[in-house]
Amino acid sequence: MGKKAIIFPGQGSQYPQMGLSLYQNFQEAKKVFDLVERISGIKISEAIFSGDSSQLKDTAIQQLAILAVSLAAYELSKPHLGDVEFVLGLSLGEYSCLYAGGVLCLEDLILLVKARGQAMQKAAKVNPSSMFAVIGANRGDLEPKQRDLDFYISNMNAPSQIVISTKKKNKNELKNKLEKEGLRVIELKVSGGFHSPFMEPAREELKKVVADFEFSDAHIPIISNVTASQDIKSEKIKENLLKQLVSPVLWMDSIKYLSKKGINNFYEVGPSKVLKGLLRKIDRDLKVINIEKKEDLEKIIDN
Repeated sequence: MGKKAIIFPGQGSQYPQMGLSLYQNFQEAKKVFDLVERISGIKISEAIFSGDSSQLKDTAIQQLAILAVSLAAYELSKPHLGDVEFVLGLSLGEYSCLYAGGVLCLEDLILLVKARGQAMQKAAKVNPSSMFAVIGANRGDLEPKQRDLDFYISNMNAPSQIVISTKKKNKNELKNKLEKEGLRVIELKVSGGFHSPFMEPAREELKKVVADFEFSDAHIPIISNVTASQDIKSEKIKENLLKQLVSPVLWMDSIKYLSKKGINNFYEVGPSKVLKGLLRKIDRDLKVINIEKKEDLEKIIDN
């Protein structure tokens, strides 16, 4: 199959009932959910499977729910993936890499993600802010306008797909100005302006939490959202996780970095197919296999 990498999704990939076929059919998957619930004290399975999507709107619950589904799928698929050269995750997905890369045990990772979600939720209240996906603009178009229009670039996801953050009170004015320039502007259903200076209170809070955990060096190189390059050293990984809260996610640059390393096969492990869509926009020759449901596992096992 050639060189492979695992990619883990972040916020925005969640939906009610995600991961249900894994939870119902595999004891290993249920164990992951049960551990997330026991360590976090939050009924993640109820939030996902009840049919009521309101709980998944809470940032802290949302992040733990995506983590549970992603790592349940990873535990089940890991024996069938063979040698993987790199792991990479979009925003929250980078935390799933910590387990896949052997940096943190699952128990510590659950506590860290819970703390991250809570810190981001608090920061969003301190700095009321919103995010927009801007379709049709590239980095060169938007970067010079950040100061005058009062926004930050938060994610560079794909060609002509950039996510920006702005103060909540300015969002309507900003949207109108960008649309007048012929851009498509979509407000994201998130609680705040992530990956921007609006999250500085979260970075300060999480810095104290991270200091309590013992990070190991990664046994699989992790691609950092902040640098779009690989790291295995524990201190550098820790540093980049904190920077990630207040810095743009360089997703497109990260995928291009892996392409230059000869990676053209990707396993998207976790809910939805958001990352597959982004990779197709970056390079249509890249191959992406999604692993989220029972039938997805059956396909890779059969192969």
